[in-house]
Amino acid sequence: MATVKSWIGSERHRERVGDLLSTLDVPSLKGKKVLVTGGGGFFGIHLARALHMLGCAVVITDKGTPIEDYSKDITFVQGDIRDRDLVEELCKDVNCVFHIASFGMSGAEMMKKRDFIESINVGGTENVIEACIKQNVARLVYTSTINVVLGSKAFDMATEAELPRIPPEEHADDYSRTKSIAEVLVLKSNGRQTQNGEILHTCAIRPPGIYGAGEQRHFSRIVGILKIYKANLGSPDSKTNWVHVDNLVNGHLLAADGLSAGKNHISANQAYFITDETPINNCLFFKPIITGLGYTFPDAWLPLGVLYCLAFLSEIVHFLVKPFYNFVGFTRTEMFQAALHHTVSYEKAQDQLGYQPLQRGLEDSLAHLRQLGYGKDPETSSSWTSSLLFKIVLSITIIIVLVAVLL
Repeated sequence: MATVKSWIGSERHRERVGDLLSTLDVPSLKGKKVLVTGGGGFFGIHLARALHMLGCAVVITDKGTPIEDYSKDITFVQGDIRDRDLVEELCKDVNCVFHIASFGMSGAEMMKKRDFIESINVGGTENVIEACIKQNVARLVYTSTINVVLGSKAFDMATEAELPRIPPEEHADDYSRTKSIAEVLVLKSNGRQTQNGEILHTCAIRPPGIYGAGEQRHFSRIVGILKIYKANLGSPDSKTNWVHVDNLVNGHLLAADGLSAGKNHISANQAYFITDETPINNCLFFKPIITGLGYTFPDAWLPLGVLYCLAFLSEIVHFLVKPFYNFVGFTRTEMFQAALHHTVSYEKAQDQLGYQPLQRGLEDSLAHLRQLGYGKDPETSSSWTSSLLFKIVLSITIIIVLVAVLL
């Protein structure tokens, strides 16, 4: 794994960073001290590298060790954002905080106890805000999620003004609920006076699914779904947005610069959708990955209603067997993300910040997944069990749907 870690960090990303930074005009960040919470994760380490190449003094903090390599000039502090004293110390002399750290995005994390998820996503965010006030931090950029506006209704190329946040009690999972609460806290803190009488300016970024070499959540789970169920999700007409990690870095840097006096604080108290250029069907987006790993891309499509019941059944099974088996199924929120038509526009970020997505492909992601062993093994990858499992689960789901309709 060490070889993969080095390959991702020291070569591929650095080859692209110069291209990325050459498109940006973010003078207010150069030479400043910045803090990146959650800086050891996939997106955090990419953002930290870009900030370092801009000439920032970069501090990253994370509960775990960074998943990729980073410059010796970047300071890493291992810690928990629920530790208020630690967060306050980390914010000392910092000009801008990028608050990425969160918990519960997908898989088993989504099934953790509500209080635990809330203590990180809400409690940790409260700690960051108060530390900014006490340590006179000028700027705070919060990494939110498209989930704060994603419910069960489809939408097409919607803007931030057209999509209000879903009320917290209507979210099907605690990650989305707590991220929405935290986003409100961050934006409400905009304009607060810091300890020395300066003003804190804040904004939020709402990314969709993130991809790029080294991404460890979305790709492996979607590949797993398609391998098990042998079917695509939803309808071929349903589309969604994706964002390459380079474009997400781009959006964060522009938003942070937009909080500065030199840009008239244009991004203050604002939320932005940051996405790639063109929406695409989720499963068709993954087709080059599936076929590139040696699997046959399925022809069948499972309707969203069936997927919802599958996910609900999966959640029930998880809680029933949790005491004696770590079953990681798929949640209702994940199925909505995968199969519901929901696309947003980055026009606001383009108009206000000058955001323009770079063209990126899946080649690095495919090479990385191959290195991690996701390629098909002809000796062990018989489709009999997977197809049988699919038929059994699908049969159970159809029965549940019929019973629900009859009742």
